[in-house]
Amino acid sequence: MIKQMLIFVTIIIFTSACTGQVIPTDLTAKVPDAAGGEVSIGTPTPLPFLITENPPTPSPYVPFFVTNTVENLVLRSNPGYLFEAKTTLAPDTRLLVLGRAPGSEWIFVQTPFERTGWVFTELLERTDQYKSAPVIQPADMQIVRGQVLDASGKPIKGIQFAFVQGTTGTPPRNDATTDDMGIFHAFMPLTASGNWTVSFTAVHCTSNTMNANCQCLGGICGKPDPEVTSISLPSDQFLKFTWK
Repeated sequence: MIKQMLIFVTIIIFTSACTGQVIPTDLTAKVPDAAGGEVSIGTPTPLPFLITENPPTPSPYVPFFVTNTVENLVLRSNPGYLFEAKTTLAPDTRLLVLGRAPGSEWIFVQTPFERTGWVFTELLERTDQYKSAPVIQPADMQIVRGQVLDASGKPIKGIQFAFVQGTTGTPPRNDATTDDMGIFHAFMPLTASGNWTVSFTAVHCTSNTMNANCQCLGGICGKPDPEVTSISLPSDQFLKFTWK
């Protein structure tokens, strides 16, 4: 009888391990003795559990340095050309990248003098590392958003729009370019109000409508429809354009 019970306990342990079940810690087997009671035949060592692999933990962001490629790079208080210029930076200034604005057109940096502010990405050295920087949602501003899609719904990136108020003198102007999702983010001061004209101005060489030689695909250069529209600030309107 004892031999049969040992075989039975062994089969239970083996079956539990193969099915991935949790193995109980108390596996003391009890068998009847000659006097009608029970005797213990020992507690086997529990088999290890079957462990499911955990998803990888994202690595913490590590700031990195870049340099600017132009003279008198403007460090601004917020992303956008309509915000205060805090200082200008000499060429090849080492800047510590701390984050990026939605759309990645503007990068939040720290200068060697520990001043922080926003700079335009296109005026910095090119690197894919910018996409690793955390997105920072700027405060104390309003954002005009829009998207450019082709007739099939595919996002069109690298399309630049100008936001201008008025036509006389030197009217205030801001610019924004569509990202990989075909979306632009125009960061405007809270004081910006009234009617603004939004107009198509350029196609960047990085656009998916251009080839490696910065020429229109198939020799056909498209344009958004409409090419010009208007918006009244403040507004939460999402502008839509179709690439034709």
